[in-house]
Amino acid sequence: MASVTLDHVYKRFGDVQVVTDAQLDIEDGDFVVLVGPSGCGKSTTLRMVAGLEEISDGTIKIGEKVVNDLSPRDRDVAMVFQSYALYPHMTVYDNISFGLRLRKYDRGEIDNRVQEAAKILGLTDLLNRKPKQLSGGQRQRVAMGRSIVRQPAVFLFDEPLSNLDAKLRVQMRAEIARLHQRLGTTTLYVTHDQVEAMTLAKHIVVMNKGMIQQVGAPLELYAHPANTFVAGFIGSPAMNFFNVDVDNEGGVPHVKGEGVHAEVPERLRSQLKTSELVLGVRPEHLSEANGTPAHLTQSVEVLEPLGSEVHSLGTVGDTAVTAKLEPTTQVKVGDRVPLSIDLAHVHLFDRASGLSVAVS
Repeated sequence: MASVTLDHVYKRFGDVQVVTDAQLDIEDGDFVVLVGPSGCGKSTTLRMVAGLEEISDGTIKIGEKVVNDLSPRDRDVAMVFQSYALYPHMTVYDNISFGLRLRKYDRGEIDNRVQEAAKILGLTDLLNRKPKQLSGGQRQRVAMGRSIVRQPAVFLFDEPLSNLDAKLRVQMRAEIARLHQRLGTTTLYVTHDQVEAMTLAKHIVVMNKGMIQQVGAPLELYAHPANTFVAGFIGSPAMNFFNVDVDNEGGVPHVKGEGVHAEVPERLRSQLKTSELVLGVRPEHLSEANGTPAHLTQSVEVLEPLGSEVHSLGTVGDTAVTAKLEPTTQVKVGDRVPLSIDLAHVHLFDRASGLSVAVS
C-alpha cells in the first residue's frame, strides 16, 4: 500500500486546459472518490496517476517515489476500467492470471493468487467459464480479480459500474466496499454518480471545469459545502437555490427573495459580508407548514411517490423547487402548498463568488 500525492498538477491538450493546479494528498489505505460532471477532468486526473496520460506540469508521487517519468507498469498500480476488457477466448482463470503470466510469475504463485482473488470475489465456481457465459456483474468482478492478483500499492477505478443496471450497481458498490475493508489498499475511484461517491468514499474530491472544488468526508461535504457548485452536486435530489437580499426587521436580519422570506439563523449572522446572497435549502429540509411558519409557497407540478417519501416538484415564482414530503401527504398536483424551512440546516452563499458565507 502507498499514499498518493498530486502537487500542483496541470494537464493541457494544446491550448485547452483540462486539469488546473490539482493538489491532493491521499493517505495510505484511504478510499478517495473523484466526482463531478462529464468533462470536469476527473478521469484525466486518474489516468495521470496511472501513467496513461503525461502531466503538463507538477509532480505525482506514489509513496515516496516521484512517478512523473515512470511507465504504467512501473508505478505499482492496478486499474479497473468502465469496459471490462476481458479476453473472450480465455476462461475466467486465464483472464485473471494473464497479467501475472506476462510478468513470468511462478505457476504455483499464480494459482495461489487467482484462487484467493476468486474466493474474495465469489468467482471460485466460475473459473472455467468464458466471459460470454457470465452476467455483467460477474464480468466486472473478473476485471477486479485481474487487478487484485497484482497486489498493487494503489487501485484505480474509472467508472467501473456505469455499464451495469441499477440493481447490479447497488450490489457491486457493496462488493467494492467490502473488498476495500478486507484488503485495505489505497483506492482512487472516479464516478459521475454522487450517490456512488457518498456511499463508497472515505473522502470525496469534487471537481468542476478541471479544478478541485472541495475535498472532505461525505457528510462534511453534505453539511458544509464550500460553494454553490458543491452544494448543488452533493445530495439527491439537489439543493434548492434562491436569490435573496438581506433586510433587517426589528434588528434581526432576514433574507427575502421572490416568494421566499426567512430569518437568518444566528450561527450565520456574524458572517454576513454582503446583502446579495443565495439561499440554499435541501429538499429534505422543507416540510408542509402545518402549524409552523410558512417561508415559501410552492406551486406543485409533479408528485413522485417513492414509498417512504413523496417528492414534490414545482415552482416558487420562477424558481424550480423540490421538497420531500411525508408519504401520507394529501397534496395534489396543482395545489399551492405553504412550506416551512428547517432554519437549522439552511446555507447562505455570496451571490457574486458562489462561496459559502461560512468560508468566504
